[in-house]
Amino acid sequence: MSPRVASGETFRFSKSGFRRAVAAAAALAVFAGASVINAVPASAHDSVLSSNPGDKQVLDEFPHHVSLKFSGNPKNNFNTVAISDADAKEVLYSHEPEVVGNEVSLDIPEEINPGPGNYIIGFQITSSDGHSTRGKTSFSVADPDAAGAAEAGAESRQTGAHAEETKSIPLWAYGLGGGLIVIIAAVVTVINRKAK
Repeated sequence: MSPRVASGETFRFSKSGFRRAVAAAAALAVFAGASVINAVPASAHDSVLSSNPGDKQVLDEFPHHVSLKFSGNPKNNFNTVAISDADAKEVLYSHEPEVVGNEVSLDIPEEINPGPGNYIIGFQITSSDGHSTRGKTSFSVADPDAAGAAEAGAESRQTGAHAEETKSIPLWAYGLGGGLIVIIAAVVTVINRKAK
């Protein structure tokens, strides 16, 4: 009788262990499937294809219209575009942009004109896959005074180089030139006397 009981217990243990193994495998499969499903929309987030101003572009004056073109068509809800001063780390203007197809654009009020500096176009949009996407591009506005000073400095350096070239002519060259003039004048005088 004892061997039969032992055999039955062994069978029952093996059966319960098999059930636990099946349950664990099923849970693992569900987890893996969920990971794959979540990974697909994450990789499909809309990304910036181009922008105006272009990323890292240097402008002559501060723009009052910016636009971003995305790889997909963002949804018309919960979208924000902000213009910030990169040096002062200050938001200059933030508003909901206009969305047309895959282009997101924002008009900046005329009274916002911070002048030369470095700026960031930050955005938070609802991608075509329904997920929130954040990012940024940057641009700069050149300082005309700094450019003028640089040009003046270049002209000054050129003038200085020309002056150095003039000073580099040796004194004996001037003496030689003067001597030639005296000789030519003497020859002309002799010729004139003989002609008379």
